[in-house]
Amino acid sequence: MPWTEDELRHIEEENRRRAAREHEEFLARQEADRQARYAEEEARRRAEERPHSGPTW
Repeated sequence: MPWTEDELRHIEEENRRRAAREHEEFLARQEADRQARYAEEEARRRAEERPHSGPTW
C-alpha cells in the first residue's frame, strides 16, 4: 500500500529533524576537537618557552 501524503510529510519532517540534529552534533564534535588541539598546542608552546630549572636534587 502506498504512503499517504501525511505519512510522507511526517517522514520528511523526521528526516529533516534528524539531519539537523546530526549536523549540530557534528559541529559540536568539530569544535571540541579544535579546542582540544588548540589547548595541546598552547601547552606545548608554554612548555617549550619555560626555562628548565635543572636538576631538583
